[in-house]
Amino acid sequence: MEAVPAPRRRHGVDDHRPGPAAERCSRAERGPAAVAGIPPGHGVGVTIRQLFFVPPVPLLVAEELGLLAAAGLDIESRPTRSSAEQLAGLRSDTVDVAVTAMDNVFVWNHLGADLRIVAQVEQTTVLSVYASPDHRTLADLDGATFAVDALTNGFAIVARTLLARAGVSARYVETGGVKERFDALLGGRADATLLGPPLDALADQAGMVRLASANEAFPALPGQGVVVRARRSPHETAELRAYLEVLRAAVMATESMTVADGIALLERHGFPGRSAADAWRTRPRSIAVDAAGLSLVEALRAQLDLLPLGYAGLDGILDASLAPARAPQIRSVPYRISCLNARHPRATLNEEKEWM
Repeated sequence: MEAVPAPRRRHGVDDHRPGPAAERCSRAERGPAAVAGIPPGHGVGVTIRQLFFVPPVPLLVAEELGLLAAAGLDIESRPTRSSAEQLAGLRSDTVDVAVTAMDNVFVWNHLGADLRIVAQVEQTTVLSVYASPDHRTLADLDGATFAVDALTNGFAIVARTLLARAGVSARYVETGGVKERFDALLGGRADATLLGPPLDALADQAGMVRLASANEAFPALPGQGVVVRARRSPHETAELRAYLEVLRAAVMATESMTVADGIALLERHGFPGRSAADAWRTRPRSIAVDAAGLSLVEALRAQLDLLPLGYAGLDGILDASLAPARAPQIRSVPYRISCLNARHPRATLNEEKEWM
């Protein structure tokens, strides 16, 4: 984490600044923006540096409702090109938080990192196998090129299990994050890959073929987690705890939003149509890590004989101590989409985001 010279920078997610119309939104119109459980200004002067593949729903909600500013936190988020970049950032202390597939930590710690999963930001990650139009079934992928982020960790474990169960032997190629894999599929450099919101909907629009759902095959598949360094200063720990409190408050805030308002919020951040609905449906109801989901990941690794040498169990990758001891209290005020529109008058439903 790095100090931020005054006046404090406000990066947020999209760095939109409220216009005059936003100033006219009443306290009630802003809905659950008052978080009594988060001390105002607690994190002033600090930027938490974060890498993600796709921004998680709680982060987008926290930004929209002003929860980060209310807590005095500044989140400097940017999209990552690969899980390897996330690992390098965490190890070099240039990144504080990685939002990533929880499976990654199995391998990352085996490679010498000392990292922990401290929260979960999706109930599950919506994932489907997509292929070019000349592949109509999983069986057609035998001998095909399958793009993955990393061969032995992340959601590649899910893809390898799906294809192995179908008796398919594909050629796995490390290509990078979901945007890089999407580009490889559309550009003909890969025959198939795993995609999730919002790029799955864009693949549909481009004529790609959806061959299988990872979520139907593995209903307990856990969503992405928040990964941090195990060794931190007391000050860093306090700031990370404050960040998790904000995410938890945002999760609670979604319960007072209608489905239509939630989908509209995600569409404004670049999630098209069905992808927005899927991301909203699978948003977390808690930031606590799902033990059953993490155990499924462990079991999938074991089936592929990919548990790291010397693996000592989930206690070596999971740390629940940073999670808020109690839920912040949020005003239960109906969320109004009219206020959201006023706060971001320049945004459009179809504007391209740099993470897409």
